[in-house]
Amino acid sequence: MKKRWKLLLFGAVCMFAMSGCGAEGKEEITADAVQEYVQKAHAMLEEADSFAADFHAVADMGGGNETTTEGTVTFVKEPLQVQVQRNILFDDGVRESRSEEKAYLEEADDEVNYYMNYDGQWTEMTLDEESALAVTQIYNTLYNMETIFSAAENWTAKKVDGDIVLTGSIPEEKFYDVESYTRWFQLAGMSGLAEVYYAGVGDVPVTVTLDSKTGEPLSYSVDLAHALETVTNNVLKELSGGASGSGIEAEKYVITSELTQLGGVEAAEIPAEAKSSAINYEKEISMLENE
Repeated sequence: MKKRWKLLLFGAVCMFAMSGCGAEGKEEITADAVQEYVQKAHAMLEEADSFAADFHAVADMGGGNETTTEGTVTFVKEPLQVQVQRNILFDDGVRESRSEEKAYLEEADDEVNYYMNYDGQWTEMTLDEESALAVTQIYNTLYNMETIFSAAENWTAKKVDGDIVLTGSIPEEKFYDVESYTRWFQLAGMSGLAEVYYAGVGDVPVTVTLDSKTGEPLSYSVDLAHALETVTNNVLKELSGGASGSGIEAEKYVITSELTQLGGVEAAEIPAEAKSSAINYEKEISMLENE
C-alpha cells in the first residue's frame, strides 16, 4: 500500500510539472508565452554592453570533405573592441590539415584598427566601423541572435532539461537580407552574392536556447545546408550557361554559437607584437606610390 501511494504521488507531481510525465523532460509552452520569451531575450541582447561566446561550424559539401571551424570571441560595444580566435580543421577522410587565426578590432578616434595573425604573421589595416564589424560579423553572436529574433517567424518552444528551446524559421523572402548581414556563408565562400542567386532557398530553420529562470539567451543554431546548396547550384548553373547538371549536394552546414557571458565583459588585451610587428600593406603601398 505504501509503495502504491508513492507511485500515485509521483504521478501527480509529473502531471503538475509537465504536460505529461515520460515526455523526455519536455514541456509544451503556450504561444503567448513563446512571444514573451522571444521579446524578453531580444531586449536583453539589445541592452547588453558586451559578450563572450564560443563558435562552432561544420561544413560538408559532399565527397567526404568536412571543414570544422571552432573559435572564441569577446566583444565590447563602446569603445569598440573585438577579439576572435579560431581554428579551422579540414578533413577529406585521408588527411587532416589545421590552421589557426587571431583577429582584433580596436576603435581609435573615428576609425578602427584591424589586426590579424595568420601563419605567424601579423597584418594591420585601418577601417571605418561598418567595414570593421563586417570582417568579424559571422562570429558576432549577439548581433546575429538579434537578427534572428527580428527575422524569424513561427516560433514554438519547449522546456528541455531546464532550458527553454525555441525553434522557428527565417522565411525565404527575408533570408537574403539576413545572410547579407550575418555573413553565414562566409566560410563557404558564398557570402556577398547578388540576391538573384538566393531563389529557392526555402525557409531556414533556427534554434535558440534560453535560460528558463532568467530568459537570458544562451545559444543559437542555424541549419544552412539546403540554403547553401541552392545558392551554390544557382551560381554553377549560371556559370555553365544555364545547362542542367547534377550540381552539388551539401551534406551539412550548421553554425552554432554559445554565449558564455552576456554583459560585463572586459576588453581583451591586444598582443604587443601585433602593434609592433604588424605589416601595414596600406602604408607600404602608399609609400611606394609616393616614391
